[in-house]
Amino acid sequence: MNKSLVALAALSAAGMAAAQSSVTLFGVVDTGVSYYQTTSKFVGVPGAPVLNFVGTPDLKQSQWALTNGNYNNSRLGFRGTEDLGGGLAASFWLEAPITADDGAVGVSTFGRRSTVSLSGAFGELRL
Repeated sequence: MNKSLVALAALSAAGMAAAQSSVTLFGVVDTGVSYYQTTSKFVGVPGAPVLNFVGTPDLKQSQWALTNGNYNNSRLGFRGTEDLGGGLAASFWLEAPITADDGAVGVSTFGRRSTVSLSGAFGELRL
């Protein structure tokens, strides 16, 4: 009976000392809708014969566009930490730029930040 009591105490102590871990998904999507319009007027070419262009309409062009990064750059990231015990913790941070309008830049490279680190009483070692 003493052996089973000791085993139960050891299991409950191991359960309390279990490592704490967390993973966070974060990001910013900054897009906007913009409207552009230009108007061009016909101007004769110097030295060219004068032609009758009375009533020629102005040339107008307009465009609606979905734009990226009006205030911040859009990004998607994952970061997490794992308590290793004994005052040590392992962490990671993966962050990628994204474009919400065409998806040309995606999470395949994690080009904004890709780090792993080990931290403790000594500070942090980040790679």
